[in-house]
Amino acid sequence: MITGVGGKCVDVAGADSANGTAVQLYDCNGTNAQSWTVGSDGTVRALGECLDVTGQGTVNGTGLQLWDCNGSGAQQWVAESDGHLKNPQSGRYLDVPGGDTANGTRLQIWDRNTNAWQIWHLPPGGTTPPPGSCTASLGSGQYNTPVSFGGKTYQVLVHVPTRAAGARLPLVLDLHGSQSTGAGQLSYSDMAATADTNGFIVAAPTGVVPSGSGYIWNVPYVTPSGTRDDVGFLRQVINTLTESACVDSARVYAAGYSGGGRMTSALGCMLADKVAAIAPVAGIRAGRPDPSDHSRPDLSTCTPSRAVPVIAFHGQQDNTNPFNGGGDATAWQYSVPVAQQAWASLDGCTTGPATSQVSTHVSRTVYVGCRDGAEVQLYTVSNGGHTWPDSPQDNGNGTVTHEISADNLMWRFFQQHPMPGSS
Repeated sequence: MITGVGGKCVDVAGADSANGTAVQLYDCNGTNAQSWTVGSDGTVRALGECLDVTGQGTVNGTGLQLWDCNGSGAQQWVAESDGHLKNPQSGRYLDVPGGDTANGTRLQIWDRNTNAWQIWHLPPGGTTPPPGSCTASLGSGQYNTPVSFGGKTYQVLVHVPTRAAGARLPLVLDLHGSQSTGAGQLSYSDMAATADTNGFIVAAPTGVVPSGSGYIWNVPYVTPSGTRDDVGFLRQVINTLTESACVDSARVYAAGYSGGGRMTSALGCMLADKVAAIAPVAGIRAGRPDPSDHSRPDLSTCTPSRAVPVIAFHGQQDNTNPFNGGGDATAWQYSVPVAQQAWASLDGCTTGPATSQVSTHVSRTVYVGCRDGAEVQLYTVSNGGHTWPDSPQDNGNGTVTHEISADNLMWRFFQQHPMPGSS
C-alpha cells in the first residue's frame, strides 16, 4: 500500500484495470486496487498496470490514472527521502488536491510544497535513487528540451531510453549534415533505436545557419564568423543535459554526418574536456586545410587537450567529401587517410596503420598504441557513397552499405572509451 494524508491509501477507482481509470485517495482496505509495487525501473504498479500522468501532462493539476506500462516519462517516479514522490518528466509531485481526504478524491501532480498531502509512505522497492545518482527532469521518451546559450533559447531534440531510477546514462550527440535538422538526422541515423537497445541518451540539436531546406553548423575555420559559436553551444547542450537528463559526464560522445561529421571532428579538436570519443561519418577532419598546402591539415587549428579516440566511416565513392581529397576549398581538400593519420599523430599512436578486410566491400584501418588508451579507426566502404552505413533511408547520395552498422560499431567503440580516469 501507499499511504498518505489522513491515513488514506492510493487506490484504483473501482479496482478497474482499464486504461484511463482514475487513481484516487480512499480508505485503506487491503484490496488489490491498493496493492502497489515499486519497480527498480522507476514505475509504480497496481493491477498489472502503471501509475501514469494523464496525457503525458506536465502542468499543475494534471490528474493521475492507470495505464498500460509503456516506459514513458509519464510513468516514472522517484521517491525522495522526505516522503515526496516526484514525476521527473514534469518536475512535479504526487499531490492530493487541496488536501481533501474525502474518499474518491482524484490524485494529481503539483509543484513541490511542504504540505502533509504530498508526503507518502511507499512499500519497499526501487524508486529511491542510490547515493551518487540523480533525479532527472527528463524521463523516458523523446522531447524538444530548451537549452539557453548566448542570450537565446534553442530547442534540442532529446531521446531518453527507459532506465532505472536515478541512473546516469551515457550521451551521444547526433549531429546532422548540411541542409538538414536534428530531427532529420535522428531519423537518418536511426540512432534512437540503438539508444533504446543499449541504454544511452541521444541529443540531436540543430545548426543555426540557414541552408537549403535546413541548417549548417558553424564549424570553426569553415563557416563565416558572426553566427552562433557552435562549439560553445554544444558544450552548453552537454552541461544542460548532464543535469536535466542525468547524463554520465565521463561517457559523453559525438557522432555526425557530413557537415555534422566535420563539426564532430571539431569537437574532438576543441572540446576534448567534455567529449570522450568521436565518430565522424563522411566527414572526418583534423582542422582546416593548411593554407600553404591543401593536401594536409593545419594542425594548429586542431589542438585537443588529450588523446581523443576516433572511429570514422567513409565511402570511396563519396562525391561530396571525396575520399581522396579535393572538393570544397575550405571544408575538405586533404584526403580521408591523411585525416586519419593526422589524428593518429595528435593521439601519439605508435603502431599502424594496419588494414583488414571486414566484409566484401568494407575494410578497417587502425592505429593503436596511442596515449591514454586511445585508438583511431577508419571503416572504408569501397562502393559506398556520401552515406551513413546501415541507414534505413536512401538519401540519393550513393550506395548505402548494409554490410556494417555505423550505429552498432560506434557504440561498441564508445563503450570501450570513456573519459580517461573513469571506471
